[in-house]
Amino acid sequence: MGRIARIAQGLACIAIAGSIATAALAETPKRGGVLRHVIEGEPASFDCHSAATSFALQVLAPHYSTLLKYDINDYSRIVGDLAESWMVSPDRLTYTFKLKPGVKFHDGSEFSSADIKATFDRLRDPPKGITSARRGQFSSIDTIETPSADTVVFKLKHVNPAALYMFANPWNCVYSAKKLGEDQAFYNTNVMGTGPYVFEEYVKGSHWSAKRFDNYFQKGKPYLDGIRAFFINGPGVINALAGDQVDALLFMVAPPDRTRLKNLRGDAVVFHENSFNITNFLTVNVKKPPFNDPKVRKALSLAIDRWGGIPSLSKLATLEFPTVFVPAASPVAYSAEEMMKLPGYSKDMDKQRAEAKKLLAEAGVPNLKLTLLNRNVRLPWQPLGIYIMDQWRQIGIEVDQIPAETPPYFAALTSGNYDVAIDFNNTVSVDPNEVLVKFIPGSPNNYSGADDKVLVELFNKQADISDPAERKKVVRQFLERLVEQGYNIPLFGNNRATAAVKEFKGWKLAPTTVLNLDMSEVWFDR
Repeated sequence: MGRIARIAQGLACIAIAGSIATAALAETPKRGGVLRHVIEGEPASFDCHSAATSFALQVLAPHYSTLLKYDINDYSRIVGDLAESWMVSPDRLTYTFKLKPGVKFHDGSEFSSADIKATFDRLRDPPKGITSARRGQFSSIDTIETPSADTVVFKLKHVNPAALYMFANPWNCVYSAKKLGEDQAFYNTNVMGTGPYVFEEYVKGSHWSAKRFDNYFQKGKPYLDGIRAFFINGPGVINALAGDQVDALLFMVAPPDRTRLKNLRGDAVVFHENSFNITNFLTVNVKKPPFNDPKVRKALSLAIDRWGGIPSLSKLATLEFPTVFVPAASPVAYSAEEMMKLPGYSKDMDKQRAEAKKLLAEAGVPNLKLTLLNRNVRLPWQPLGIYIMDQWRQIGIEVDQIPAETPPYFAALTSGNYDVAIDFNNTVSVDPNEVLVKFIPGSPNNYSGADDKVLVELFNKQADISDPAERKKVVRQFLERLVEQGYNIPLFGNNRATAAVKEFKGWKLAPTTVLNLDMSEVWFDR
C-alpha cells in the first residue's frame, strides 16, 4: 500500500481538516437505539447513480457499499470499502482491486467482481433510459475485467490524477449484477445493496425507515438497531430538534438557529463545524431567448453585489464568501484580490450596474422580465433567492420566483423549462476532475444547454497534466471562460455546521453533505 500512499500524495487535492470529536474515539460504542434525524427533501428516484441532491443520498447511503471510500477520520485519505486491497501499475493506467470475502447483498445473494463491473459499466456508459449524473467523471475508464470472482481490473485510457477519488465517490452505490441483468431500471424503485442497513419503508411526505443488516460484512456493525429519517422543511426543521422530536440535524444549521438551539436546549445539543465543498451559482438557460445573448447573461452577473451581500447572507443563509465555481479549499481557488479582477467582482457597484443596464439596452431588453427557479429548501436557497431578486430589481429587471420542491425543481432543469435557476455543485473532493464535470457541455447535470467546445478541450487538457502549477493555469482558463460566457454565474460558498443531541456519538462532520452517511459508525451513549 506504500505505492498507493505516494500516488495519493501526488494528486491535486489537499488535506481537508475535519471537526472530529476525539473524545469519542476513546469510548466504546454501544449497540441499540434508533436514530431519528431530519432530511429536508425527498428522493425523486431510489437510484444513487442518477441522483443529484444529497437529500437522496442521505436516505440511500445506509443501504449500499462502494468500492473505495473516504476515511472518516481523515477525509484526505482513501480506504477500502468492498475492496480489501489494490495495486496501481507503474504507468498509473491499470488499477487492480482485491475484493473482501463473504460479502452478501440484503437478499442473501453473494457479492462478486461481476457486481463491480456491472455497476461501473452502468455509471460510465448507461443504457438507454438510464441516467448517470456523473458519467463524465468515468470517461477515463477504458475497460473493466473480472479475472476472478474476487478480482476486478480497471484499465484507463489516460492517467487520471483523481482516479482513487473517482473509485471512492459515495454516489457509486454498488448494485447487484443479477438485478441489473434482469432490469437496468430495477434500482429506480427498489433498494437492495450490501450496506449496513436494510430498507424497511418509505412513506412519502412522512419518513424513511431502515433496520440493521445482521449479515453486514463489517462484523459488529452497525451499532444502531435502525434509522428513521423524517422529511421536514421550513421552520419545522429546527423545531423538531428544539422539541426533542429528533436526535440530529445532519445537513446544515445557520447561526440564528444555533443560537436558538443553545437557548432552548443548552448543553443537551452539541455542534460540529467544518469547511464546506458546496458552491452556489446561477445556471442560465442559454437555449431560451434572450438568455442566448451573452450581453444579457453578463448583465445578470454584473448586477449582483457579491461583497456587499456577505454581512446579511452570512447570518441568514450561512453564505460567507464569494467563490468562482470551486470550493475555497481547492488548490485552484481564487484569492479575494484575484477575484476582484474578474468581471462581476468589483466593489464599485454603481459602475457595474451602469454597465449592466447598458448591456441590457444593447441587447434590446432594457425592461427584462424573467422567472427565477429556486428550491423550497431552508438553507441557503430561500434567503439567497430573495437576495438575487433584490439585486436584479436594482437594475430594472422584473423578476418572479418559483420556489419548487426538489423533484419538480430538477424536472424543470432537465427539461429546460426555466429562465435562470439557483444551482449548486456538491462535490466530494476538491479535485478539478470532479468539480468541473458539472460545467462540461453535455454533462447530464449541466443544465445550461451550452455547447462550447473550448470548455471541453480545456477540461480534457487539464485532466492530462500532472504538474499542479501547469494544471492550475489550465483550470483557471476553464473557470474564466465560464465567467466570460455566463452560462453559469458564480456566487458564494460557506462553511458548515450540524447539530445533534450529546448522546449521539461517532458522527464525523465532512466538508460535503454526501460523505459519512452510511451510519455504520454512529451510536448512542444512553
